Amino acid sequence: MKIRKATLKDADGIVHLINVHAEKGQMLFRSREDVCTHIRDFLIAEKNGRIAGACGLNFGPGSLVEIRSLAVLPDYYRQGIGTALVNACIVQATLTDCERIFVLTYAMPLFEKLGFHIINMDQLPNKIWKDCQGCRKQDHCDETAMIRNLVQVAKPSGEAGQDPEQTSNPELCQGITESR
Repeated sequence: MKIRKATLKDADGIVHLINVHAEKGQMLFRSREDVCTHIRDFLIAEKNGRIAGACGLNFGPGSLVEIRSLAVLPDYYRQGIGTALVNACIVQATLTDCERIFVLTYAMPLFEKLGFHIINMDQLPNKIWKDCQGCRKQDHCDETAMIRNLVQVAKPSGEAGQDPEQTSNPELCQGITESR
């Protein structure tokens, strides 16, 4: 499996992947135009020359970033693709000096094992809700909001240190490749 940045050539595959899950009510539909406009924000998981998974980052207000449109083709479930994509998103967010990363998800166990914790949706800024305006579940959202800090956390003794649950692992960068 290879994780890489998406290119415009990947747009149709990303739209198909997202819309397979959107038809099941698991995420919002995304148009080809929207995916093309935000193609630089997407990462792709390729396996055997096929797009097996994808996800995007949405840089919000301040130092907050959202993981969005995380989708894996059903043929590739339980093969670590979702985990690899989330880890790659964490790396990308860290490289852009973001301090916190969040997700609205149904896959709580996946994100919990990667250091995210549940928060009340009311804790997220209003600006992130623009996508929700077109959602049929807008007034009764059943997704769970989860967040993770990306910055170093000072130890109580005043020594600078890292909490492994709250910082990213630079070794994760090794699997991300630039597309040409």
